[in-house]
Amino acid sequence: MFSRLQRILQVWLAEATRRTLVRERPTIVAMTGSVGKSSTRQAIAAFLGADRKEMAVRASAKNYNNELGLPLTVFDLEAPGRSPVGWIKLLWRAYITSCGWRVTGVRTFILEMGADKQGDIAYLTRIAPPDVAIVTGVTPEDASLPPVHLAKYPSIGALIEEKSTLVRQVKSGGVVMLNGDDPHVLAMRHLTSAQVHTYGETNAADIRILSRRIKTEERSWGLEPVGLEIHLQIYNRQARYLIPGVFGRSIAYAWAAGAGVADALDVSRDILEGAAAHFHPLPGRTRIIPGRNYVTIFDDSYNASPAAMMAGLRDVAGVSLHASQRRIAVIGEMREIGETSDAIHRRMGAEVAYLGLDLFVPCGTFAPAMKESALAHGMKEEQIFVCKDTLDAIPVLEPYLRPGDVVFAKASEGRIDSIGVRMERVVKAFMAEPDRAATLLCRQGGSWHRA
Repeated sequence: MFSRLQRILQVWLAEATRRTLVRERPTIVAMTGSVGKSSTRQAIAAFLGADRKEMAVRASAKNYNNELGLPLTVFDLEAPGRSPVGWIKLLWRAYITSCGWRVTGVRTFILEMGADKQGDIAYLTRIAPPDVAIVTGVTPEDASLPPVHLAKYPSIGALIEEKSTLVRQVKSGGVVMLNGDDPHVLAMRHLTSAQVHTYGETNAADIRILSRRIKTEERSWGLEPVGLEIHLQIYNRQARYLIPGVFGRSIAYAWAAGAGVADALDVSRDILEGAAAHFHPLPGRTRIIPGRNYVTIFDDSYNASPAAMMAGLRDVAGVSLHASQRRIAVIGEMREIGETSDAIHRRMGAEVAYLGLDLFVPCGTFAPAMKESALAHGMKEEQIFVCKDTLDAIPVLEPYLRPGDVVFAKASEGRIDSIGVRMERVVKAFMAEPDRAATLLCRQGGSWHRA
């Protein structure tokens, strides 16, 4: 009964949101993709000055990227859940704002648009037709890896079609920003008459990632990773950025997309140059977190897909360290990849061995398969510790870690009673400042401890 009522209310909210946006006419920057949406949203927010009140820019909060999340962003409220008071507050604010008795005061909305099923993007773009559309990526660079969310669609073609809806719905005179390294995304340039720009590592990209590297600083115990250095070619000029507290290829792509949007919207040079200081990385997404006893944690525990797992393993393998420092991978299960699960987890074991990591701690149902594959590709038995569940990795790592070690932690989201997931619990156990877990780690709210 509640879910049916909630659906009725969501339809009403969608119309109230649409009327509000039609009347106020803000610039709508919208993004979709199978990977990288949230980091791209944060990068665009940094470039557009979303944390500066005078800029009047508002970005989607949390994972507010669906039929309820979009109205919540526009009306600037938290999800009401099952709270009658919360719903009354939301409906009242939506009513008075849609009627013009209240205004949002926002000149630019940065909206993440997710899709769990066919038709979701079309639904969201009817509410908020974009002036600027960004497609971050649909298929992995390695064609042998399955795309994220493919299990929710009948075919890869259906998934691509869904994401391409955003491009087709861009307003006349708008701008489309496409990941030029994903051929399926690049092909979307033919679906619009809007201005099309590309970003990526390809030589043909309008915003080209010339280089990226994890910056390290010398300490008494070795080299400490401190952030990501990115060198971009933005049309005819070059720019260098140091983004503290993050690592990873995905951040470089998000940053390139953000730079492209800022250029398209003619953001002032002083805001562009100071953007890195205004980037707010998301909990559990390619964060560099200081650990106890001078260990560094590469926390990517929010969720896990094959392409993102592979990228993270390569990031930790590629960071510059002294010979005495060790690289460690603690990885759990990747969910929602269907019948290929066993084969894909074996691929990860092989990759760990190929990259020459010093210690491998696979967790969950597929941990034995990952170990078997790592051994077959040259890793030694004493370098691998199989854990039935994620939490079992804590006593394994306790006696092993020493100053200077770098630990990569990643697994899928799941219920607290699921095995091989929720890797943020391991990260919290080894944080130097566990009292900051609420702001640095994902899934720290009370509801997650009961999920």
